[in-house]
Amino acid sequence: MGNENRYYDDEFNASTVKMIVEKSINKFSIQRSGSILALSKTVDKRLLEFETENRKLKKELQNANDTVEILKKSVAIPINSQR
Repeated sequence: MGNENRYYDDEFNASTVKMIVEKSINKFSIQRSGSILALSKTVDKRLLEFETENRKLKKELQNANDTVEILKKSVAIPINSQR
C-alpha cells in the first residue's frame, strides 16, 4: 500500500494542472486587486492633498495680487496729488 505506483490518465492530469493554474491565477488576481485597491486609495489621498494645497496656493496668490494692487494705488495717490 505505501509506495504503490499509481497511474493517472491524461484527463485527470490535465484537469489537475488546470485546477492548480486557475487557483494560482485567482489567488494572483485577488492579490493584484488588493494591490490596485491600495494603490487607488493612495492616489486618491495624494490627489486630495494636491487639491487642498492648490486651493491654499490660489488664495495666497490672490492675496499677493490684492496687496500689489493696493500698493500700486497707494504709490499713485501721492503722484496724483502733486499735480
